[in-house]
Amino acid sequence: MSPAPTAITRPLCELCHQFTSNLFAFDFARQDSYPPRWQSMDSGWTPERAWGDGFRHHETFQDLSESAKTCNLCNVLYADLAPMDSALHQGWLGLYPWWSAARMGENTQKGHFRAGFRESLAKMPWGSSKIGSVPLHSFKVCRRGPLREGEEVTWLDAHRRFSAIPTTIGSSDISRAVARWQQVCSKDHKNCAEGKSDQELPTRVIDLGENEAARIRLIESNDEKAPYAALSHCWGGVIPAITTEANKTARSDGMDSDELPQNFKDAIHVARALGIRYLWIDALCIIQDSKADWFREAGRMSSVYSGASVVISALDSEASTAGFLKPDRLLSAELNDEYAIQKVFPEIDDYLEACPLVGRGWCMQERLLANPILHFGKEQMFWECQSEFACEDGKKYTGESDGHAMAKFVMIRKRIGVSAANGTQLEWDAWYQLLEEYTTRKFTVSSDKLPALAGAATLLKSTRPGATYVAGLWKEDIVRGLLWCAHYYHMPGRKVWGISLVDKISELTKPPAKRAPSWSWASLDGQLDFWALRTKGFVVEVLDVAMSAGENELTEALPDGTIKLRGLVARMFYHPPPDEPGRDVGILTFGEADSLDDKSVTLHGCVMDVDRRSPRFCSVVIMSQSNGNIDWYLLVLDECDDGSYMRIGMCTAHNVHVDPKRFETTDILII
Repeated sequence: MSPAPTAITRPLCELCHQFTSNLFAFDFARQDSYPPRWQSMDSGWTPERAWGDGFRHHETFQDLSESAKTCNLCNVLYADLAPMDSALHQGWLGLYPWWSAARMGENTQKGHFRAGFRESLAKMPWGSSKIGSVPLHSFKVCRRGPLREGEEVTWLDAHRRFSAIPTTIGSSDISRAVARWQQVCSKDHKNCAEGKSDQELPTRVIDLGENEAARIRLIESNDEKAPYAALSHCWGGVIPAITTEANKTARSDGMDSDELPQNFKDAIHVARALGIRYLWIDALCIIQDSKADWFREAGRMSSVYSGASVVISALDSEASTAGFLKPDRLLSAELNDEYAIQKVFPEIDDYLEACPLVGRGWCMQERLLANPILHFGKEQMFWECQSEFACEDGKKYTGESDGHAMAKFVMIRKRIGVSAANGTQLEWDAWYQLLEEYTTRKFTVSSDKLPALAGAATLLKSTRPGATYVAGLWKEDIVRGLLWCAHYYHMPGRKVWGISLVDKISELTKPPAKRAPSWSWASLDGQLDFWALRTKGFVVEVLDVAMSAGENELTEALPDGTIKLRGLVARMFYHPPPDEPGRDVGILTFGEADSLDDKSVTLHGCVMDVDRRSPRFCSVVIMSQSNGNIDWYLLVLDECDDGSYMRIGMCTAHNVHVDPKRFETTDILII
């Protein structure tokens, strides 16, 4: 034991006082022998053994509940454990600092510990499947103040590395945190812009005045240059107090902030805390009942969000009325002047994926274009610049070496932002990577799907001025852009990419009204994979791309047009999968009566876009052949009465034994 243990000076119950005092006395290391109430796990293997040596805390859940009324640490534990199913509240409560994870071994982060009831340990959820993740219902000793300038702390000294989150959030908390992050950006991040004080204001902004007593008003900027903030938020239904043709003139004289929804009030509070006078909010700065104004301003989203000094992100707020500055964010148990205990947050991937804002279609490009972004989560703030994603508690999230969709977006965002800032040409693959994330998002208004991507398209086009935008794709890379399919859930650890007959496939649906040609990904709703990212060897020839509406019109909501291809085409029969849950992958043969076991006539891995249960004849065109021409990627088409074709699916066939001579070179028109 340490000869001079850290003193616990705050009032805690006897059990919490002993546990925390012992941890510091142990220097957070496992011991050969323990004081009373500590227990070693048996030497024989049991499901509970992975929890390691532990401290016997309260004898029952009810005891914890009673102690939580007077002990702050018990209250922290209770708040996290109480929502669990009562089946997980059985036995005495144990606190376990040295749990084990299969591939990572014993926990070595000082100050971290798990909590669980003895008879329920085997049933406790872990949470994230990410290697090295901290399990759910874990807690940490953390410092009560931020790292001092120049202070370096080793990874294992987690109790010194992570800062406690203030339990409430005020103007000073916001301004101090942002000042620290801005200092890091200016000092260490070559990819972050040095400053945006000379950016032109958007067409209209909210003038917050020179102090908090000033009355806010809507002003026309007239190309004035000044710092401004922009809000990224979920509408969550009808928003009160939107700007219309009827009230826009009156709002130039002044607006009553009390009439605004809580998200807008909170955004005003944040902007003032940061010393920013002007604020842009879509519902207030775009005339909502003017289609002309709406489309004009939608085309300027790229400059609005990229030009903001900071974008305020209401990450965890489901609706405009919900607010994002919560008075009580996170419980904390102070131990002394230097340390406190709080819960460990879930893995950032899993947290972001569950946030309402991340699922909103419009907000993808808002986050893509912005630099920096100040995210307000339910329990902490985050700072996302072009170099990192920083958490208020001190953690850094890079997205590297992580296959999660949230991590991929962090990486894509950095790469696209840096290329645009440096004027370097973006690869087409960046667009398809972006679309894979974008198609996970949802829209209240179906026709917003393409206009909400206009800012991102503007960004890519800025690096490729000659590129031609057609229905969410690019004419110069249209062959690769056509090879999209419903997302399949690739099993972690499977080394070979490709759809098997038992893979889970995302559901695709048609919008209420036609939104795009059938060859465009925008014609359907649902998560997609873009196979141009996973295959080469394209063998089809594009003869013509003819747009009747929407060519290079980035905000066009309803583009239309045709594509003429020359390629190897055959008529085949679609055999649907068994009508069972989770079975969505069918098989193609040349004849309806062909044996599905005959490799010379079968193509496996066929995924229909919408109707996956109806057997039928169809046409296919080979788009790509790779891996020695044994892996084929084909579009599945339905012939119309006039001889044109509509896309209805895609096939990823591997280890093909079919004779290519059964296909004929044909010109086809896809509508």
